[in-house]
Amino acid sequence: MRVITDVDLKLLQIFKVIVDCGGFSAAQFKLNMHQSTISTKMSQLETRLGLNLCHRGRRGFQLTHDGDL
Repeated sequence: MRVITDVDLKLLQIFKVIVDCGGFSAAQFKLNMHQSTISTKMSQLETRLGLNLCHRGRRGFQLTHDGDL
């Protein structure tokens, strides 16, 4: 069983803000982070979980099945 760390909790909090705001652009103001930093944090979370949580890019932000659970 894997131990949840403070880093995991922080990354999950960032993900929640992104979802609540509807995307990275809107979340950057609430999180007071650059969009590139938010993207890096999301990549770290997805790597730690071994899941793809969302699609992001020119077509906008959309949760995957795993991200919507």
